[in-house]
Amino acid sequence: MGKEDKKKRIIEAAYIVFAKKGYINASIKDIANEANVAPGLVHYYFENKLEVLLSVQKHVQDQYHQLYKNKEVNSLSLHNALEEIKTRAETDPDWYRWRYEIYSLGLKSNDLQLEAAKILKDGRDSLSLPIKKLGESNGDPEIFASILLACFDGLALQKIIDPTFDSDKAYQLLKDLFEVYLKK
Repeated sequence: MGKEDKKKRIIEAAYIVFAKKGYINASIKDIANEANVAPGLVHYYFENKLEVLLSVQKHVQDQYHQLYKNKEVNSLSLHNALEEIKTRAETDPDWYRWRYEIYSLGLKSNDLQLEAAKILKDGRDSLSLPIKKLGESNGDPEIFASILLACFDGLALQKIIDPTFDSDKAYQLLKDLFEVYLKK
């Protein structure tokens, strides 16, 4: 296994450990165990746990952007986009757990506040572009994107915490509201 493969394996293991245990409760040893490598190898690639955390965040963002990189905004349907976002809470809850962990750390650490703010800004930016292209509206697409982002994160949190929560009805109402916004 090459150097980059080992580093990637450590990053992927750290993602799992941080999402499950939280950054504060996770140790380099936990990450090494999850990656099936010696703790010294983690220290070889990363100066400290914070550097691992930041590398994981970059990896998560890169993966997310790669997922949508080749999709044309015009080919996206509102229904399919909302369905993908809604089902992510069930199919990849660690993705949201990771976001919530970064948000929590950002509230407690000035260094990580910038990283949390960047995640939120990237989310707003990635939503506002298709909103602009989907139709003219009287509102501000960036502001509407911030509301959608809050809805997505909040609905996912409710679904992860309470599996009985009916996210289908919530997303149907959100879709209806979005369509009204686009028709204004």
